[in-house]
Amino acid sequence: MRRGRWLAALVGLCCLAAAAWPAGVKGENEKTERLAVVTADRVNVRQGPGVPYRPLANVHRGETYRLIDKKDGWVKVEWKPNRTGWLAAAYAAPVRGMEIVQEDRLRLRQEPGLDGRVIGHLKQGDQVAVIKEEGEWKQVVTDDAVGWVASAYLAAAESSVGSRREGIVTADSLNVRVAPSLDAERVGRLLRGERVEIVETKRGWHQIVARSGLNGWVAAEYVEMKRGQAIGNEEEAVAASASPAGVGLAPIQTNGPRRYVNEWTRGPIQALAGKTIVLDAGHGGKDGGAQSVNGVTEKTLTMETAERLKEKFEAYGARVVLTRAGDDYVPLSARVAAARLYQADAFISLHYDSAADRDASGVTVYYYDRLADYGLAQSFQGPFSQLSALPFRGLAFGDYYVLRENERPSVLLELGYLSNRSDAAVVATNGYQEAVTTAIVNAVRHYFQ
Repeated sequence: MRRGRWLAALVGLCCLAAAAWPAGVKGENEKTERLAVVTADRVNVRQGPGVPYRPLANVHRGETYRLIDKKDGWVKVEWKPNRTGWLAAAYAAPVRGMEIVQEDRLRLRQEPGLDGRVIGHLKQGDQVAVIKEEGEWKQVVTDDAVGWVASAYLAAAESSVGSRREGIVTADSLNVRVAPSLDAERVGRLLRGERVEIVETKRGWHQIVARSGLNGWVAAEYVEMKRGQAIGNEEEAVAASASPAGVGLAPIQTNGPRRYVNEWTRGPIQALAGKTIVLDAGHGGKDGGAQSVNGVTEKTLTMETAERLKEKFEAYGARVVLTRAGDDYVPLSARVAAARLYQADAFISLHYDSAADRDASGVTVYYYDRLADYGLAQSFQGPFSQLSALPFRGLAFGDYYVLRENERPSVLLELGYLSNRSDAAVVATNGYQEAVTTAIVNAVRHYFQ
């Protein structure tokens, strides 16, 4: 009899332990999987469960991965298809469920309750990972934060109406990659006008399935959401047609009559919102820097590049600080001080090179600190390698004052050789300035993904 009671108690404990894990989501084979979500900004995936093991990659807050095992304060995940690694358990949490936000500008709070400080807002249609529940509140993980939202404004991702979205490719040629990264292997491409189904959105990337069967990840900025796809019946179509020009109506799913809210608050995705970028236009004033055979000075080019970059970064929501706003001489110490004063998330020093070898050509990225700066420097490899006008010379260690004395993540970019007649002619063109600044912006966006 005692033995029977002991066995019953053991079975009960096992059931409780199993219930403690989240139900997860259904995988490709319709099997229930456990998921772990990353809760910190950048987390190393390591070869084994401990700091001495070699890092394999970085993962980021809000990303979910199949949870395989737990051991001594570490969790084992499948971070790529058929590739596993370990995350510190302090920076990952088991997922109770994936849910869809049902209200636009839903308040994300630091604590559960109406008195909790608001730390951000979620958009209708955002998918979040739920990691904890407390009364009528759920703790969720987004790309930008971990916080609490009212449970009433969430719905299970599997049953959420309209969670299957369609988009149209807006680029002439859009690369499809195996993972949401510019460094990921390319598996194909899509052409302008092709329609795709959007399976998941993660840090500025869409996981898509094309009508041809091609599937993978594409940059979200080149996929336009198909208008009116949430309209499912005549009543909704009438509501949409009656809305003022330029103002969309989004349905809110409730148990009562269907209600609508204006979508005017939805702007473009602010991929760099909350980030501060300090742009350092090299030289200036009495220090002209290098000069081409045609008389183009480095200080003039760096200022032009900085001004273009400022406009582009601000379009993505970044706060941009220029170390100089005109043809002024600014000491190196003051440039570094600006990065410290504004707590820069990235410091980018812009230059154009010169060398005794008149054949030297191309673009180089310099870093100083292997730990603090190398990740930022690495993000330039993909975008700069795709520049067609000038060759990419790669990453290099640079013992420059603005890097050596800088406490913030920093790089120094040499964007072409003014001592090379061909380079000098190219870098002064509007086409090159447009291409190189776009590459820089894409690199920084990739760094913060």
